[in-house]
Amino acid sequence: MFHSENKFLLGIYQMCYFLVLTSHFSTSTLVNTNSKTMSEDDKKSLNVDYNELLKAQNDSSVLIIDVREKEEIDETGKLPGSIHIPMGDVANTLLSLSDKDFKEKFNREKPLKDTKIILSCRSGKRSGMVQEEILKLGYENAYNYVGGWLDWESNQKV
Repeated sequence: MFHSENKFLLGIYQMCYFLVLTSHFSTSTLVNTNSKTMSEDDKKSLNVDYNELLKAQNDSSVLIIDVREKEEIDETGKLPGSIHIPMGDVANTLLSLSDKDFKEKFNREKPLKDTKIILSCRSGKRSGMVQEEILKLGYENAYNYVGGWLDWESNQKV
């Protein structure tokens, strides 16, 4: 008798657990379907090319962030005029560092939500992912350097 009661209680527990999981999944699915995603036109308008990057490198109000990994930076150097924050650290750095700590670490002012930020990686794919992430954090002027380091390097050889 005792053994069958345990099986019965275990069955109820498993059913409740399943219901909790599926109700959470349904709620998060509903929330996600209502969130705004960037259209292709939005993405294109928030991209920069080599010539726009050259202008930005001479504009102290623009923050350029090279999001490649340390090993990549060690191999090629960072994009001129940029600061280096690895891809996985960008959002946390922008959210958690105080203005003072950001200035001490990067010798640049911490960006405000409306500061123009240009993100770059090797080819523009990872920086595009970071761009989407920080746009969601409210950094409304986050741009992606399409082509990244590969584009920069090929244009420097011309």
